[in-house]
Amino acid sequence: MRAIAAAVACLILLASPAAAAPEDIANDISNEIMSPFCDGVTLHDCPSQEALELRNRIEAWVSEGQSRTQIMSHLEREFGAGIRAVPPAEGAGFVAWIPPLVALAAGAAGAWAIVRKWSRRTQAAPRVSVTMTSEEGHRLDQELAMLRAAASREGEWP
Repeated sequence: MRAIAAAVACLILLASPAAAAPEDIANDISNEIMSPFCDGVTLHDCPSQEALELRNRIEAWVSEGQSRTQIMSHLEREFGAGIRAVPPAEGAGFVAWIPPLVALAAGAAGAWAIVRKWSRRTQAAPRVSVTMTSEEGHRLDQELAMLRAAASREGEWP
């Protein structure tokens, strides 16, 4: 019984993700915020000395045990809400997510409509029942025989 418990404990430890290093968490955060020192780039990509110092401060906060939410709140208090590279998907920031979501839904609906239209086009036409008199059937057979004979002389008919 102890062997089974030990095996289960080992599997749980192997399956659980390892704790991320403070440097990795700091890199993730620096990719999620815009640099207050370089216009148009994230803090991670900003080459200035001030950006390097801020990245080091973020890493120190992570090492102290502060959560991502606490760090983001601290950065927003210090530099303003515009520091986020992507607006939050809650509260007033949710409004910024509405146009892309609407565009995505409209594109999906348009693609669905086109696929339905194409699938209807490829459906076989309904069969029409035709009744012929014996004279019409005989005439049709004669004309098909003449066409086959003409095509075989020209080498077009198998």
